[in-house]
Amino acid sequence: MNKIKSFYKKISYAIVPFIIFIISLIVSYFGNQLLYNLGVVKGSDYPLVELDGQIPFISWFVYFYYLTFPLGIITFFYLAYSNKRALYNMTVTLVISFLISGVIYFFGQTVFTKPDVEINTFTDKLVQWTWGAVNPINCFPSQHCFMAFAMIAGCLTADKGCERKMSNIFKAVIIFCASMIVLSTVFIKQHFVLDIFASFDILIPIYVVCNVFKVGDKILAWREKRKSKKHQN
Repeated sequence: MNKIKSFYKKISYAIVPFIIFIISLIVSYFGNQLLYNLGVVKGSDYPLVELDGQIPFISWFVYFYYLTFPLGIITFFYLAYSNKRALYNMTVTLVISFLISGVIYFFGQTVFTKPDVEINTFTDKLVQWTWGAVNPINCFPSQHCFMAFAMIAGCLTADKGCERKMSNIFKAVIIFCASMIVLSTVFIKQHFVLDIFASFDILIPIYVVCNVFKVGDKILAWREKRKSKKHQN
């Protein structure tokens, strides 16, 4: 019980950043879904490239696709436990990336038609259900890829100026699964090639800038200063 309390104490500061991230997700993704339903946002046909037609439909990748959120939450709080600076950098990166994608969805919305594939197994049906769960919009860029790339970047930079080393086994598992999540977006035809490149081109430069300008360090210093003043009062 004491170990659980100690662990919670070390990651409790990350609850507010996590809530801010969730809000950015809701506003950018589901906000545009609502606007599309209301007719405020209207999309144009998705600009497929030749490579999209050569990628096969592999339904079992849907299980990696659904790993995105639970794996992302685990990685987020493990990063919070290991490296506060990296956690703040990652939160700022994700929030900015999601808000940028929300603006793109609003002004450059694309509508895409799902392929006509033969549905035989439970896994096939799960993919079909996934296609119909929301409107066929908010594709470019892929927010699933945002989270997958963030997991990879977080693991690769977690040990720089860290308070605690992140397990190498954990990093290897997360990097592998995150890579499979990126592939899953195209193999289950939920996203397309351009979505992956757009997600990478948006998120990674923002994360690099946050690291170069030490945004995480500045947030941590501000937080410690605020905490110190609170104790003095």
